[in-house]
Amino acid sequence: MKINLVDQSNRHVAEESERKIVYPSSAFGIIREHLVRNIGTQRAKSFLFHFGWEMGVHDGKQAMKSDAPLKELIKSGPLLHIQNGQIRGFHHECQVDFDEQQKVKNVLGEGIWFGSYEGEEHLKRTGISDKPVCHTLIGYASGFMSTVFGQPLLAKELTCIAQGHEQCQWVVKTKEEWAHDMPEELDLYNEMPIVNELKYTYDQLLEQKNFITQLSDFQKKITEEVINGQYMQKIVDMMYETMQIPVIVESADTRTVMHSGLSEERYLELKEDMDQYIHQHMTKELLQFRKKMIQTDRQKRLLIPVLVQREILGWCSLIYEAEDAYSRQDKDYLFLDRFANAVSLVLLNEKTKFESFERMKGNFLEAILDGKFTADEIIKRGRYAGLNLAQPYYIAVLSYKNNISIEKDFLFQEQFYEATIFYFHDKKRTMLAGYRDQKIVCFIPKEAVSSSIEEVMINFYDFLNKKYPQEDFKIGISNLAENPSNAYKSYEEALVALRLSTKKPIVPFQSLGIIGILINSQNINSIRSVAKQELGPLYNIEDPKAVEQLRTIYFFLLNGGKLEQTMNDLSLSMSGLRHRIEKIEGILDKDLRDPNEAHQLLLLIKSLIVTDELPIT
Repeated sequence: MKINLVDQSNRHVAEESERKIVYPSSAFGIIREHLVRNIGTQRAKSFLFHFGWEMGVHDGKQAMKSDAPLKELIKSGPLLHIQNGQIRGFHHECQVDFDEQQKVKNVLGEGIWFGSYEGEEHLKRTGISDKPVCHTLIGYASGFMSTVFGQPLLAKELTCIAQGHEQCQWVVKTKEEWAHDMPEELDLYNEMPIVNELKYTYDQLLEQKNFITQLSDFQKKITEEVINGQYMQKIVDMMYETMQIPVIVESADTRTVMHSGLSEERYLELKEDMDQYIHQHMTKELLQFRKKMIQTDRQKRLLIPVLVQREILGWCSLIYEAEDAYSRQDKDYLFLDRFANAVSLVLLNEKTKFESFERMKGNFLEAILDGKFTADEIIKRGRYAGLNLAQPYYIAVLSYKNNISIEKDFLFQEQFYEATIFYFHDKKRTMLAGYRDQKIVCFIPKEAVSSSIEEVMINFYDFLNKKYPQEDFKIGISNLAENPSNAYKSYEEALVALRLSTKKPIVPFQSLGIIGILINSQNINSIRSVAKQELGPLYNIEDPKAVEQLRTIYFFLLNGGKLEQTMNDLSLSMSGLRHRIEKIEGILDKDLRDPNEAHQLLLLIKSLIVTDELPIT
């Protein structure tokens, strides 16, 4: 089959009137659906309203060419709706009031549209709406009526088939009347025309594209700097060069403080103001936010935390000097967030390197206590750790007591160890710290002790109590030793002092007096033999009642026979304590108030505690 097509178009003939493009309502439904999806409901509403407005204005101008009276022009509007396929039927009433000069004073048009193509397409593609949806019809009516009347009129849809109503009901009034009745309706009328709307949307997309490109380039550059091992200050300076806004980075422990775009004087001024703000409004423990804009009389600061494994390692801040701080903070936050991620990597890397080095030193201390090195080897290896181990030293042993689970206790051990090494690092005291037998062991050279070892440990104890108030810390301190190869002996001295820290949290070995000299690993069997003879049936460590009675003897004798103090230590009533003392004296056949017997018993029980035979705390 052969088909011949002959061009019979009139493309070379000028048309006096514009042609109309006919398309099915479903095509319009597709366009409408894509508009809502891509630019949002509100912008789509504006777009469709002005689209309808332009069609109404065009048809109004065409109708006015017939020189028909106003009444006929008004009637032609709904008819054009039907001709354009926008509705299937209508009911329309319009009341117009004129002034003395026959100018339009008031207009009130009311009507019903039957079979709105816009409402039907919405129901077909989206379903029931909570608001009227015939935006092009409203725009068409507004544009047509405004053209034929020669002044702004605005239509509003009251009910819509897309809402589930039987028909679409509408009303039209002058712009002035809407200003009095419902001023919000004017927002739609005053919004940008379609061309401007498209230009505005394009400009926004272009601006967004440029911003995303800039953000991506920044993230790439700062990531490369982190990978290349740049120092923190280099990254902070890069942030300032990119943003041209002063930047501050502070670690949570205040060990790291970097800033760019600020003088030191200005930074200190801002820090003082910020510390005061935190004291008045929040604590650093409560700074659990993703971003926060803080404004005081002296600064505007966009602040976000530096998070690593849900732990706050520090904060990054942008300091705004200009008045437009709030208008740009959303975009600035995206840069600051990428910057904070880079900072977190640097801080984590520094923290990991520091902890790895300290753990290496801890392993070195473990080897020293195990006697694996000679004195010369210890001194030589100590130089690599930045320590002068040729000088005298102390050994301190730290323990804690809690009632938490094994898993939580393991985590706390790590925190306790980290707190110890960071504390002495911050105090500029060079030392070795390690973990041994569920205790922290510290090898402290004499040059790290400015006044006395007791004062150093008291300050450290106060720090621990403030940081972990729920824990019960004890510290034992050895005598000053000379030879580092004999460190285990000093370790045992610190353990002996630690075991006797029942009344005091910090006990130096030298405060034990003769008991520290008499007790050693060679005479443990002799101590057990004497204990069995002197304590009789009470020397039964497996019996909780016997241990509690020995504990009563210990605190009674330690308090010099003072009943009231012993009562408080043991949490007993006075009558209960008296009864227990009498019972113990009967079992031992001894007078606990006799100085000789009291001294021997106290020395014996202390010996049992020191040798770890008696678990009294």
